[in-house]
Amino acid sequence: MKHENDFFAAALVDNGIIKKIFNTIPKLTGIEKKDLQGSFVYPGFIDTHTHSFEGGLYSLGADLEKAAALEDVFSILSETKPVGGKIFAFRFDERLVNEKRFPTASELDKVFSDIPVILRRVDGHSSVINTKAAKSIDWDTALPSNFNGYLSQRENGKAANWFHRNFDDESILKIYHKAANIAVNGGHTTIHTMIGDGHSNTKHYEFIKNNLHRFPVEFILYPQITDVAKVLEVGSPRIGGCVLADGSFGSHTAALLKPYSDEPGNFGSLYRSSKSWNNLIQNAHNNNLQVAVHCIGDAAISQILAIYEKVQKDDPKDLRHAIIHNELTSEDILDREKNAKVSVIMQPMFDRLWASPGGLYEDRLGKERTLRTNRLASIYKRGILLTGSSDWYITEMNALKGIDAATRIHNENERLSAYQAVEIYTKNAAELSFDEDRLGTLEVGRQADFICLQDDIFTSGSIAEIKIAAVIKKGCIKMHNEDSLHE
Repeated sequence: MKHENDFFAAALVDNGIIKKIFNTIPKLTGIEKKDLQGSFVYPGFIDTHTHSFEGGLYSLGADLEKAAALEDVFSILSETKPVGGKIFAFRFDERLVNEKRFPTASELDKVFSDIPVILRRVDGHSSVINTKAAKSIDWDTALPSNFNGYLSQRENGKAANWFHRNFDDESILKIYHKAANIAVNGGHTTIHTMIGDGHSNTKHYEFIKNNLHRFPVEFILYPQITDVAKVLEVGSPRIGGCVLADGSFGSHTAALLKPYSDEPGNFGSLYRSSKSWNNLIQNAHNNNLQVAVHCIGDAAISQILAIYEKVQKDDPKDLRHAIIHNELTSEDILDREKNAKVSVIMQPMFDRLWASPGGLYEDRLGKERTLRTNRLASIYKRGILLTGSSDWYITEMNALKGIDAATRIHNENERLSAYQAVEIYTKNAAELSFDEDRLGTLEVGRQADFICLQDDIFTSGSIAEIKIAAVIKKGCIKMHNEDSLHE
């Protein structure tokens, strides 16, 4: 993946590092040989944006992706076991159930009256809780007397943070191990993940940092807080991750320059003032911290981009400040991102799931603006650092599905080639975290992280269906399918 037409037949690995690569299979003695049985081998895939704690936690709860009616929701919930004394459910989409609505708190009470329940919308930006949870959370402002369980914006974040608290060390490790195993099974050797509550609490950042060696995948950690002093204290080179500038299209909370097509008076919401963002980003930039901010709508992107432009103009640095999602853009926004040397962390599966004709994006934004979402090719051609991710638990942590989606963006003008799509999950992803001399390519001196596939991404007619033969991290097999590898 250093150059498009570089292919090799074998690699010599010692102590987890690639020592030599060969154009033909060499005749060597005194070494351990692994026959990859005709597999197609790529650098280990890197997912540059995940909610691994939440994803691991919710994977132990109820997955509502296939619920077709509220009756299905209640049935699935009734069979769900508590985790840490709470019930977690995720991937709910009110548009896909017969009733076209969220369940109410009173309906959830009929399933669980004495255990707190949270049901997260598929985008994570709104949720429903039951009465037990509503009474247990210490709200900043009292809930209305006619509260029916639905939460968005600050209240949604408050509820989610409450549900995610108070797990002991053993439970935290179990949750992250669950996430790590899901990552490996999806073909990843490295994943970026947020740890924190979006404000000032790093929660278990230092605990996970001290236990990174215990996982089969490499975690790159983002302190998901706004306290620069705290980040410097824990020794992180970056701050943010999913600190929110706005919400999502699905919840009508992404901040737009023009109103929603289906709600003409609604422009969404900017979650913080430009003054607040300027103080955070300027302080982080001064202290050489990479900043990453969640921006979905063009108004939110414009707000954060203006501050990135300012700090780079005043004091140019190679910090690769990032905009996460970067969903709705314009030619002007993309040109400005290029000039400000901004990185963008994007999720091709968002397009595959929601940008089809007549889909969610067209409903919320109209056809013209939908064509201005997920502009992968326009970003790539400008030389902007573009990386791929799943935003897991929002979409499945499966790099092959992401690569496939990047080659099949609904707007044909924004599709990447198969090689470019692999780049954003390997070479580019390594560059985002300043690991380009360690990860992302098959070269001498790089870490021996390999994904072995049973078909060739560059010639396959169905990339998403390719089977994984093995995942190798630092030269050690972390996952393989039965007889796919032989020594």
